[in-house]
Amino acid sequence: MTVLAMAVPVPPGATEALERHISEAVKHKDFEATLNGFGIQHESWHLQESPQGDLLILVFQADDPADMLEQFAKSEDELPVWQKKFLKETLGIDLTQPPPGPPPRLIFDWSSAENTA
Repeated sequence: MTVLAMAVPVPPGATEALERHISEAVKHKDFEATLNGFGIQHESWHLQESPQGDLLILVFQADDPADMLEQFAKSEDELPVWQKKFLKETLGIDLTQPPPGPPPRLIFDWSSAENTA
């Protein structure tokens, strides 16, 4: 399983809308099936507050994160379409298109010996 992490600046005043959106999304009837369908084993959203502004940190675990993003981009299903529309309107990221740069580069990874058995 591979981990993909992305950081996205949250425009001023958009944090509450973001929190409401994810709260609604997890209640969607197809939420779990949608994530499983994209091969996602784990997904988490983290909000980092700072004096420079809020930052949304998205973390995905999937066998093939690049394929997962491509499937999400192409999906015409209700939940992904709604997600993509919200993210574009609120955060300015267009997940119907390939990311504008290379994926994040891992510079450190550690696991306890207890977790590797």
